[in-house]
Amino acid sequence: MSVAPLPLVSIGLPVHNGDTSLEAALDCLLSQDYPNIELIISDNASTDATPKICEEYSRNEQRIKYFRSEENLGASWNFNRVFELSAGKYFMWAAHDDLRDSSFVSTCAEKMESHADAALCQTHTASYIEGNSEALYVAKLDSFNNKLDLVERYKETLKHFPATAIYGLYRSSAVRKTHIYQKSIATDLAFIQELSIYGRFVQVPKILFKYYGRKKWKTVSQDYDLFFGGKTKPWWYLPFIALFCSHCKRIDSSSIPFNTKLHLWFVLVIHEAEQIVFKLVMKFVRAICPEQLKENMARSIYLRWIHNPNVHIVNDSLYMERIIKPILRM
Repeated sequence: MSVAPLPLVSIGLPVHNGDTSLEAALDCLLSQDYPNIELIISDNASTDATPKICEEYSRNEQRIKYFRSEENLGASWNFNRVFELSAGKYFMWAAHDDLRDSSFVSTCAEKMESHADAALCQTHTASYIEGNSEALYVAKLDSFNNKLDLVERYKETLKHFPATAIYGLYRSSAVRKTHIYQKSIATDLAFIQELSIYGRFVQVPKILFKYYGRKKWKTVSQDYDLFFGGKTKPWWYLPFIALFCSHCKRIDSSSIPFNTKLHLWFVLVIHEAEQIVFKLVMKFVRAICPEQLKENMARSIYLRWIHNPNVHIVNDSLYMERIIKPILRM
């Protein structure tokens, strides 16, 4: 009896000046034990050794398809490009500084093959800060287990989707129904919320992925530069408004009944209203809270009202400095 060939998995690696960690990431992806993959690299006008590294690897590895832009067109364009160039039944974005276990693709592909209604599969993820060997937290998708209702799933992505899960394995047909990445800050999460309309999220309960976050949080202007490609943020650009409009447009253009769209818009408006109220309350709390009590207050507020149940803290002190204080500005 003949065995059906394994479906093609496309891996898209958008990169800009990633020479310090690119080789390790490429070695990791090429050592996957899943045999049927293509690796698409899109170099967004890198000025370091990235082009040289990519050219050397593509010469020696037929599974690599290397493309380069001579102009920096922004991260959103680059993330979209690698997907548009892909041909696989399944697709995965890979960063130039993240590491995966050799069984990552095969394990996720097996899970997706057994769940025809799934749009995304991710493994448990250990998150690190660039340059630090201590894990910060482990991200899971526990709260998405058995989330079959579309509206409930959408609401869950607004509240509790761990950002590291963006680097999981997608069903390409579901991604094609979305607007993928648009030119707005946090467009990656807006994409995920739109994707939740077209399928459920499943997970492999093993740590098979190491995610490395940047050393410092970027400012709004730096994020604008990253997404738009070297452009200066105009004074009128408000990330909150741009993201909200993106959410609304994505719902409006979805292929679901109008009454379901109304339900999703209602969920979105309530969520954003809650965020505004919370930010106003936090501004008041910061103003009246004595300096010596701010750290304990920040921890209590975060763990009570903000903490994502899918994020399991590993290093308390590092998490306090890296996540809690910046979020609450304390």
